[in-house]
Amino acid sequence: MEQTLVGFDVGSFALPTLVVAMLVLSFRVIQDLRTRSSVSDAPRGKPRRVMIVANRIGEFNGETGGGSIFREKLFNGLTKAKYTVTCMSIGRADVSYCNSVRGPMMSASVHNIVLMARAVRQQDLVIISGSWTFMNCAAVYLSLLFGVPCITFVTMNSKSAVDSNFSGAMWLLSYCLYMASDYFNCFLSTVAWTRSAEYLKILNERHVRVQGVVSCDDQYEAFRPHDSQADIAEARNLLSGGCPEKPLLLFCGRLRQEKRIPLLLAARPPNMVLAIVGNGTDAEYYKKLHNPAKGIICLVEEMVPQARLRLFYKAADIHVSASDFETLGNTVHEALLCGCPAIVQRAGGYISQVRDGQNGYLVDWEDAQEAQRAIESVLKHKLTSVMPLPRKAREAMDIVASYASVHTSALAPLMVIVSYPALCLLWGMSCLYERFSLES
Repeated sequence: MEQTLVGFDVGSFALPTLVVAMLVLSFRVIQDLRTRSSVSDAPRGKPRRVMIVANRIGEFNGETGGGSIFREKLFNGLTKAKYTVTCMSIGRADVSYCNSVRGPMMSASVHNIVLMARAVRQQDLVIISGSWTFMNCAAVYLSLLFGVPCITFVTMNSKSAVDSNFSGAMWLLSYCLYMASDYFNCFLSTVAWTRSAEYLKILNERHVRVQGVVSCDDQYEAFRPHDSQADIAEARNLLSGGCPEKPLLLFCGRLRQEKRIPLLLAARPPNMVLAIVGNGTDAEYYKKLHNPAKGIICLVEEMVPQARLRLFYKAADIHVSASDFETLGNTVHEALLCGCPAIVQRAGGYISQVRDGQNGYLVDWEDAQEAQRAIESVLKHKLTSVMPLPRKAREAMDIVASYASVHTSALAPLMVIVSYPALCLLWGMSCLYERFSLES
């Protein structure tokens, strides 16, 4: 069963007004907690109410991503398991109006924060995920305030995302917000998980409190079925622009600057075809690059269904990606499930999934010669085992079941008081972020 929230932005507020509003809200919440304290130690029973707070779940406006798909599959699993799931997210919530640059429901308005408080207090568990928004931080704080367990799933490399999308003063503000929210959310949540062993290592080096690696195996079910050779041949003919005899390189994913697709184009050997499949903000640019005669195929009109993407992986000789900010990199796992080796950037979650000479190669795509040597090695069939590497990860549904019924820390009241100034600071900075983003 799914519930939705409707939010309205009530305009811009000066920081002092916001601080006073939060103080009033906190006072009312503490009063409410006191009245409920007599039953706080009673068993909750089997949890059935879960709220997911995220910038996006699944596809929205033709775009999606690995983290968004992860949350969509988790949402579907929770619904199937008879949880009542409330979403405060772009792509799921029934939003009437909101002008936030971070997407519907993510505006840091007083109305949305009160709306969040009302929703959080009714839950058995709150799940935080996705890229930075102040409402994620607010949900973590309110969960602590109401004594509701909270899980944070870290699905984005904050630093790399900021480096790829901002510059100048906006880079500094965004860097502070993204990184501070990682520390705030992971420290105050009941538990935090991320999506790859490599990014877990990075977070630990930054002293961000993260428990381990999470997976959602249902996310990859569409890539396991068998397909006929005729269907695979038809897909190869499409991807190769009618030249199926040529070696075929395949990129699939969001068409955005941080994916660094121009590096793939620059390193492509002249006798090979590079097929670019996906959608995103740069789709129009890549549509203009479509040139079968030169070996560049761009299928960027719409999001490709997973069943069709499975055929594309099986039809391609190599899956390629130059992205250097992936926390996991779903496409590598998808490709390997389909028997398609991967040559990807030596960075992020890719490092946890690819072993040189076994199921692909890790390269620096800025070094075209290194990438071309790896391509040549794969085409000479020098790989030993083209399949996903074993992962030490815990299933997302198991995590939900384990933490939905736990009590919050005995230190929660102290943590609520100590973290309050940080929350107000994040609120004020997020208002600046909104203003600067809308003006630019």
